[in-house]
Amino acid sequence: MSAVKKFVFIVISASLLGSCNVDDIVFDDIKVPTLTPVFSFPLGETTYVMRDILGKQTGDSLNLQEDSTSLLTLLYYDTISYGASNDFVQINDIVENGAASAPVSPAGSARTVPINQSFDLAYSPQGDELLDSVFYETGNLTMTTTSTLSGTLNYSYTISNTSTVDTNTPVVLSGSINGIGTDTQSQDLSNYKTKLTGGSNTFSVILEATVDLAATDELTGNEQITFDLVYGNQTFSLIYGKFGQDFIQVGNQSIDLDFFSQAAREGITFGNPKMTFDFTNSFGIPVEADFSGLVGDDGSGGNQIALKGDIVNNPPLIEGSDVNSPTPTTQGEAAQSTIEINRSNSNIVALLGSNPSRLTFGVAGTSNPTDPTQLNYLQPESQINTNVAIEIPMEVQLDNLTETGSFDLGNGIDLSDVDSAFIRIVTINELPFSGIVDLEVQDEDSTTLYSIADNLVLSAPFINVNGEVTDPNGNTTDIPISPEGIDAFANGSHILITLRLSTPQSQTSREIYVKILADYTLTLKVGLGGKLKVDL
Repeated sequence: MSAVKKFVFIVISASLLGSCNVDDIVFDDIKVPTLTPVFSFPLGETTYVMRDILGKQTGDSLNLQEDSTSLLTLLYYDTISYGASNDFVQINDIVENGAASAPVSPAGSARTVPINQSFDLAYSPQGDELLDSVFYETGNLTMTTTSTLSGTLNYSYTISNTSTVDTNTPVVLSGSINGIGTDTQSQDLSNYKTKLTGGSNTFSVILEATVDLAATDELTGNEQITFDLVYGNQTFSLIYGKFGQDFIQVGNQSIDLDFFSQAAREGITFGNPKMTFDFTNSFGIPVEADFSGLVGDDGSGGNQIALKGDIVNNPPLIEGSDVNSPTPTTQGEAAQSTIEINRSNSNIVALLGSNPSRLTFGVAGTSNPTDPTQLNYLQPESQINTNVAIEIPMEVQLDNLTETGSFDLGNGIDLSDVDSAFIRIVTINELPFSGIVDLEVQDEDSTTLYSIADNLVLSAPFINVNGEVTDPNGNTTDIPISPEGIDAFANGSHILITLRLSTPQSQTSREIYVKILADYTLTLKVGLGGKLKVDL
């Protein structure tokens, strides 16, 4: 006798025999007329908890948290650091030269001839920035003097624009050259500064020299004192100036959104996602934030969707550090700016609704966006540090969100004596969704032997004005099984159940978003029933 026949007969007999021990009955010896009793028995039961369903899809890059109301939120945190001072101003070696001509002085007697001259020289960065002052961390100021005079030259250069930080003592470089020749003097620039003149990137050098001539020496007016000046190997502790406008790349990095890569087929739309950028700017330079490079894609550069909206069309400002606060020994206090990207100022709902597998933060900016002539400063340690937070509260619309489960059939169920059968699915639903189920009977190799599609098994419970479920909703669905399906159950090893969930659709223009609470559950029970021909 088959397992099903034995199961059904035990059920019938138990109601009649009461306390009899049905295990003592030998079924194969019983000969009775054919009856068509109804039978049913369970195949399996499972309960889904929402925090578990979502938690297994978040991966390593996203965290799942719940607030005091059990509302689930997907969270991602990252940091971006920018410290490329050369994007604003770059100062290489400053190389300048000058020449002073000697006056005419005929031979006749021993004498001393003065030669005095001032020079205005350029201290120019690589760009068009106007420098106010620079404070040196390291560097050397070198002056090489060449004389074509026949007498003894005693010289002194005063560079008043370059002086000590503490006492404002100017650089003075002195030396002597006996006859035609060259001499080099230098000054270590550590703890020195150069204050430039009038926003023109210039500084002055004053030459004061005398030449001692013998009675037979003469100056024809063709003799010269020439110099080559080099500010070399400079590093700076502080630079002031009007740096103008520059386009900079504040950050360009990507994150993998494992949750979306797993859920891409499911069509999730989030009602209130946001990205928060907390900027800490220790540059004395305000920067206009350009978020047009924030892009979601499929992980390989395809299916791109870029951030758009008012946040892109009217870029917000990253405040700069107070230009009046720093000193050469005290770093200026960094400025704080918080910029939020949300559904009211961007297309972030559509961007995340595209289910990107990767999100690229191509955050750029323009310095001094409103006034290119304002005073700025920077230091070696100046940085723009950004804390990035992505918050995605689970207030959602769903269109065929998919979850699968499998129930074991062992070696198959022999339903050869079944006249007709059905699968009964009972749900107790706290999720704010309706659900359609697809069933597939599969063999050990997961080959589909029989399938039944599009059965409504889940009805959305009542949802209040806050988008929350107040009471679970029960539903029972009977799915008929054809003779082909009966054969499949005999040969199958398991049933694959695919559940497709959707939130209620609005009948007006108002969008409906439901809240996903962590402790929402869905209990799913699956059973088999039908009519059986039994030989009694």
